[in-house]
Amino acid sequence: MAKDAKVARDVKALMEYRNMAWKCWKCGFCRMSNPDEQKTNKYSDNCPRGTRYRFESFYGSGTQEIVRALTCDPPELDINDPTVLERIQKIVYTCPQCGACQENCNPTKHLEPANASIALRNWLVEQGHGPLPEHQPLVKSIMNYDNPWMQPRAARAKWAKKRKVKDASKEEVEVLYYPGCTASYDPVIQPVAGWVTEILSAADVDFGILGKKEICCGSTVLRVGDRESFRKIRAKNLESLNSTSAKTIVTACAGCFSTLSHEYEEDLNGEVKHIMEFVDELIQDGRLTFTKSLDLEVTYHDPCHTGRYCDVYDAPRNIMEALPGVTLTEMQRIKSYSWCCGAGGGCRTAFPEDIAGFAAEARLEEAFDTGAKTLVTCCPFCEQNLGENAKRTHDRFGIEVRDLMELVYEAL
Repeated sequence: MAKDAKVARDVKALMEYRNMAWKCWKCGFCRMSNPDEQKTNKYSDNCPRGTRYRFESFYGSGTQEIVRALTCDPPELDINDPTVLERIQKIVYTCPQCGACQENCNPTKHLEPANASIALRNWLVEQGHGPLPEHQPLVKSIMNYDNPWMQPRAARAKWAKKRKVKDASKEEVEVLYYPGCTASYDPVIQPVAGWVTEILSAADVDFGILGKKEICCGSTVLRVGDRESFRKIRAKNLESLNSTSAKTIVTACAGCFSTLSHEYEEDLNGEVKHIMEFVDELIQDGRLTFTKSLDLEVTYHDPCHTGRYCDVYDAPRNIMEALPGVTLTEMQRIKSYSWCCGAGGGCRTAFPEDIAGFAAEARLEEAFDTGAKTLVTCCPFCEQNLGENAKRTHDRFGIEVRDLMELVYEAL
């Protein structure tokens, strides 16, 4: 993706997308998976909501048309009409904000349909028409408890109680490990935090955590369009993150990674890295040695927030190449053309079947077609969504979803 149009790096006000909207050719480029190698088959689509509903309004070009119609003088769409508003809300909030449309459109047409979609969501919130009722409990939980899971702050570091991990708020550390809310609270994803600490310890990395002083990065609030609440979270989080001596901040959460990288980085004292990048460097430096052969044939799912949002494509593949006994068989839609799992942008909360379930099943089928029985990724939301749907469709596909850090830990 063109560097100057990276998804969500700088979302302009809605009016600033008006000229772009008028330039949309409705050419359909935004709905193709890798137009340079376009093939007519079941994996030629790239937009989960457009593929699900098959109406122009649900594709990137439709987003441009809504922006154009809303910014006309007078507007061609009346959001005071309940029917119109409901339709716009569904179109806008079924977008998982994966950025695939922009991957094609920006290098050729220099338009930003993905960023326009995010701006539309921000605009709806500013007008008092968003986020959706399904999102409200998440926002309230983050504002009240510093996490979206309605869990007490004191329980955030419960996973680390039996581990020897430094308290970065009290001790000097070179690296701050930022698990994020999902790895801290969700029992299904919690093991990831343990695997990361074991890996860092094995490499003799001087690291610590903030424990109960860690707060949500605000990604969930940001993705549903509530930028005002996000600004409050950001200010509070910056104070906490910058209170440590760490020069590097490492996270295994794709959402935390892209949010800290895009929305925080210029004000952070430390450099932000995804755990995949950090582990790849440890391997290249000879600080991690693998002794166990895993005997696995896997395929890899590129999360949108490590991929299209942050361009981390080589690190996970380098790691898998270094793991003894692991054979990687790629799906057709990979790297910048990866198919979204459907969980992002609040879709798993508001549209668990129509978008999240639909997109996940399509991805699992694509994984199944590679012949691999293990689908590897490194994003808690991809793991939650793909994992739950893998269990639901196990009789059809027999796919197991695993975190890349689990493989690294097992091979040590």
